[in-house]
Amino acid sequence: MVKNSEVAYRDLSFCYSYIMIRAIFFDFYSVWVPDIFSEYLALAEQHGPQVVADLADVVDKYFHGLVSTEYVADTFRFKLSRPDIDTSLFTLKEQDISPAVFDFLRNLHGHFVKLGVLANLGVQEYEILTNFNAHSQLLEVIAGPLPFKLKDPLLSQEVFVKALQAIGEPPRSCLIITGNPDYQAFANSLGISTLPFEGLPKLQQTLEQLLTSEAAG
Repeated sequence: MVKNSEVAYRDLSFCYSYIMIRAIFFDFYSVWVPDIFSEYLALAEQHGPQVVADLADVVDKYFHGLVSTEYVADTFRFKLSRPDIDTSLFTLKEQDISPAVFDFLRNLHGHFVKLGVLANLGVQEYEILTNFNAHSQLLEVIAGPLPFKLKDPLLSQEVFVKALQAIGEPPRSCLIITGNPDYQAFANSLGISTLPFEGLPKLQQTLEQLLTSEAAG
């Protein structure tokens, strides 16, 4: 009897059989760390569409480097009437990223695949990734509206084109890992294949099988 996971992998292998993956881009929130911004934006839905819109605008400004984590926390605390929300909730340190993620990237690098981050990043996230890459040299590209100093949103052709140019590969040779369905849909519309992030162990297994089968082929 064939297991469901085996069927899923067989289908996945068929889907990618016509391309050679040369580069993998990772989303940041929802992959490297939990997406605290989406979590609290979801809570905002209980307060009505205007509150959601106001907070989404603040988050967008944060990811363009226009406001600080202190401002984000103050606004969420006021709009959601949550006195427990403070700056520490949105503060990130390199040690908050699981060492398993770094080990995973090092393993992928051994397959001679270019690695990059293409994501919404605030100033602190960009600094963490830049410092990490200064001593690991694992990422070819750290991309997004803030790193590129663009006013465009992450899910825009302008940002994606610059990311592809920076990593030096066409859309058909790239793969994006994200837990965001809107991100997946946008990348697919540009001809970029995606994998939904459903936990690091599953991603490790899937990519290992995929890259190994490519090498054998």
